[in-house]
Amino acid sequence: MLHAESYISGAELAADCQVSRTAVWKVMEQLRAEGCQIESVPHKGYRLVSQPDLFCESYLKRAVKECRTNWQFRHFKELDSTNNFAKELAAHDAPSGTVVIADQQTAGKGRIGKSFYSPKGNLYFSVIEKLALPIAHMMSVTACTAAAVFLALKQFGVMTQIKWVNDLFLNQKKICGILSEGSFNAELLSMDYLVIGIGINLRHDPGCPEELRSIITDLETETGTCINKYDLLIEILKQLEILLDEIPAHSYLDIYTKNSYTLGHTVRMDNGTEGTAIGFTEDAGLIIRLSDGTEQILRTGSATVID
Repeated sequence: MLHAESYISGAELAADCQVSRTAVWKVMEQLRAEGCQIESVPHKGYRLVSQPDLFCESYLKRAVKECRTNWQFRHFKELDSTNNFAKELAAHDAPSGTVVIADQQTAGKGRIGKSFYSPKGNLYFSVIEKLALPIAHMMSVTACTAAAVFLALKQFGVMTQIKWVNDLFLNQKKICGILSEGSFNAELLSMDYLVIGIGINLRHDPGCPEELRSIITDLETETGTCINKYDLLIEILKQLEILLDEIPAHSYLDIYTKNSYTLGHTVRMDNGTEGTAIGFTEDAGLIIRLSDGTEQILRTGSATVID
């Protein structure tokens, strides 16, 4: 948050914004009414102590101005799915680095056709990426994104684990889901564009369906603290920019492997076969050792931890 540790005078703000001191005071009162905690001290000025999760494009643009990617933000109070909207934009030539954000989703999407419960209070966004990558790297993108979210949460003191291939867990419950979708050039066997959707549970939801309460959790419940979702978004974008560039070198795999929720456990595949998860291929395929000693590589479907 800007000026969270220091004061800025009303005169400076008025000069920067080319408005009167009275206008600055009125804006401060409006921000306080919207939930911002602003401290004011005579002869010192104003200090932002805390702020609610309010979308502010200028704040986001300033925070990512050092990034190589020209991040562009589109915010909505409600969408059926940020991935759906982002795919529509990408199909109409929206640039790489477009970020679609929704306060809630009415039809959030998970892998393999599953739904993703998406109430207000959490972070839901999708990123359009136009990468010169072969189709074979599709799973790498999802795993790479999971590593980026892991690193971003770590910056806020939250240590999660990555469940193959697209979930992050905290205290053995799901806290984040990732869904990568794209459009492919069949002739060149390459990606035209990718849409990477990320949903992270930040706040306790008293309306959470009973059938999900033993499966999912949120940062507030597990840590007792509330992370500003836009500060978290900024950190994820910074980490994602770095790791996506390194996909051909597979550098994300070290993070992905060391912080795996899946490795070393007995897993059950969709066909009912069970085995021990022992490692990952370079493209993030899951290597499973079966009871007869043979190995199988899983690249589609799911692997449920059962021990």
